[in-house]
Amino acid sequence: MALHAPATHGMMRIDCEYDGEIITTAKPILGSMHRGAEKLFESRDYRQVIALANRHEWLSAYSGEVGVAQLVETALGIEVPDAAQWFRTLLLEYNRVTSHLAFLAGFPWQDEELIQNLRKSRELWVNHYRVYTGSRMHPMLTRIGGLTHAPSAEWLEQVQHLCFDTAQIVLETNWLALLSEYESVGVLTKAQAIEGAVSGPVARASGHAIDLREIVSGLKYSELESFAVVLQASGDVSARMLQLIDEITISLAMISELNEPCTFHFADEVNVLLPKVVRVPEGSYEQSIETPLGIASWFLVSRNDKMPYRLKLRPASLHTVLALSNVFPGTNKKDFDAVVASMPFIAGDADR
Repeated sequence: MALHAPATHGMMRIDCEYDGEIITTAKPILGSMHRGAEKLFESRDYRQVIALANRHEWLSAYSGEVGVAQLVETALGIEVPDAAQWFRTLLLEYNRVTSHLAFLAGFPWQDEELIQNLRKSRELWVNHYRVYTGSRMHPMLTRIGGLTHAPSAEWLEQVQHLCFDTAQIVLETNWLALLSEYESVGVLTKAQAIEGAVSGPVARASGHAIDLREIVSGLKYSELESFAVVLQASGDVSARMLQLIDEITISLAMISELNEPCTFHFADEVNVLLPKVVRVPEGSYEQSIETPLGIASWFLVSRNDKMPYRLKLRPASLHTVLALSNVFPGTNKKDFDAVVASMPFIAGDADR
């Protein structure tokens, strides 16, 4: 992997056995980054939980914020303003682009110029994100019932320029030629993806058509002509990287389409008035969201208190990491880095 690949933060081991140069078994060993997040949730009120929810899948921290907010909004029957739904949809796709660019830039391409272009492109997106949120990584934009504030018209206009510049890199690169050596390497079959509850781009690269954005409520995907669920079939390293590329292309198209309604709504209300103390009625609640890495699910048990009695996170990265035990057998150890880099995951997300 390249030195800046998201997987190089370490804190995860893979116990491999070899027969000569071929990997015969691989066992991911997790737990080194376990931070007890689910217990911390129990000592925070629902507003404060959002500040912890964005610290797992940190390349797309906004997804965690929205997931928890939607969980509480559903439990309380809060209707999120239309403007906030448009902005949330745009920001989720914005995060999808920055997350996918990080994994593309972290792949061991034989083209150093391409790596630098991908890194520079992502840096422009992240810096522009900071102009709006004040942070490169943890935005804290989400509030129960909406957003802290809407972006400016000038900020939205600049997003269009970012879309154009990144699209040029994606469209002008001969990805098939660069990935030809990885065909049939590190295969995850559709059956293995389904059995292992794998989701996101890894599952779709194996032909498993699963994407919650098709059915989600409270967001605006159903109103976008550019939204589509793309699939690969072979489930190998090449397919997974092409899946990321295709998803970036569609996300860029969606962001461009979202720009017009967001510009129209930027002066509208983006949140609702809440009581001083937010209490969720006693009961059990579930909510899932499609993040750049897959499906993140939240399960809440409430006892009518201002803090969760129990709040469990099912992270997308966990099942992606566990799938490595199916992907590695039969792989030459020279392709180890490429296989890991083609499986988008965050160790802190898997360990939580």
